[in-house]
Amino acid sequence: MTWNVKRELVPLGILIAVAVLAFLYGPGLPEQVPSHFDAEGYPDGTMPRTAFLLMISGVVVGLYVVLTFIPFIDPLWKKIQPRYNVLLLFRDLTMGFMLMMFVMNLIAVRDGRLSTMATGLGLGILFMLIGNYLPKVPRNWFFGIRSPWTMSSDEVWRRSHIVGGWCFVGAGLLIAVLSVAGVATRYLLPAILAPTVIFTAFVYPYLLFRRMQRTGRTDEPGDPEQLQ
Repeated sequence: MTWNVKRELVPLGILIAVAVLAFLYGPGLPEQVPSHFDAEGYPDGTMPRTAFLLMISGVVVGLYVVLTFIPFIDPLWKKIQPRYNVLLLFRDLTMGFMLMMFVMNLIAVRDGRLSTMATGLGLGILFMLIGNYLPKVPRNWFFGIRSPWTMSSDEVWRRSHIVGGWCFVGAGLLIAVLSVAGVATRYLLPAILAPTVIFTAFVYPYLLFRRMQRTGRTDEPGDPEQLQ
């Protein structure tokens, strides 16, 4: 895989933005900064300033390294290589969300409260974007809806990701709208996201696989042909 500068502009820009923010605003932070917030957005835990900045920087750099290079060791690499750029979109979206949370934490230090509305809106947008690209994810061991049934059949993988994409877009939209309406994130995640994940990752793939199995349209789990 050759280095593509244009493909890396977004993640490198995020890395630079994190470094610039840490350099400009880090020295002005108090010795102890909020590290955890309650359901209303008020700090209920702190950590040393240096540890906070190193943690944020380390997480973003770690995401870049892991999500960029881990597909190379995937047993299905030859199969997913033509759509490697789709996997990198998930990397960029995750890194972008971490940058947003870093900015929100800096604002929370100033205001004394984390905006739960902005958090919910950001999560909702992230889920909508992820859902939009889910149907394009090739079968692999690190990204997407990975369950025994999706990994055993290309058809189950494909159809599960189409349904999962729509579910994630719908869940994200609902979370974003309700967050703006003032509903607390602590209610939205268990009420909306948890059922969405359970349905898309377990219920639908299992029922689809069993139905295809009864009609003889899929191989048994572990068939070597399915791993080529």
